[in-house]
Amino acid sequence: MKKLILSLVFVVLAFGLSAQSNVIKTNPLALAFGSFNATFERVVNPSSSILISGQYMFKLLGEEVNLGGIGLGYRYYFTHAKKPVPGGFYITPQGAFSFGNVKNEDGTNTGANSFGIGAEIGYQWVWESGFVLDLGIGPMYRFLSGTGDAEGNASGIWPSATLAIGYAF
Repeated sequence: MKKLILSLVFVVLAFGLSAQSNVIKTNPLALAFGSFNATFERVVNPSSSILISGQYMFKLLGEEVNLGGIGLGYRYYFTHAKKPVPGGFYITPQGAFSFGNVKNEDGTNTGANSFGIGAEIGYQWVWESGFVLDLGIGPMYRFLSGTGDAEGNASGIWPSATLAIGYAF
């Protein structure tokens, strides 16, 4: 987990820091459901940005888990002609990879991995104070697999949603 956080910090610094072209955000409600995530968004041109995210999940549907994940997305803003990016309506093609293990009822751990490809459509508000609210929804096709005592693999279309607050700088 420490390596994941340090990697995200390095990526943020590697992209550089300039006024109103970066956003850092998280989903505060996710902690109530057993997950912590953070996303860094960097504006790359007047109509789009890239997103790099990291996640750590310690609970899933009441089960004890230990999962880490990374994600990458490209965000195109439809309203870039009328609103400065990173604000407005957007579409985001994205990919995500998660890895870790799930604790079984007998106390043993089972490995779990997933890879997903999907897209979201949404809206991001950026206020003059720098406060950011991001809402989005879309489908994601996930390839799920387990190792160890897993009974098989599962994959299919899952919902993907964004509810995040953050700060633009």
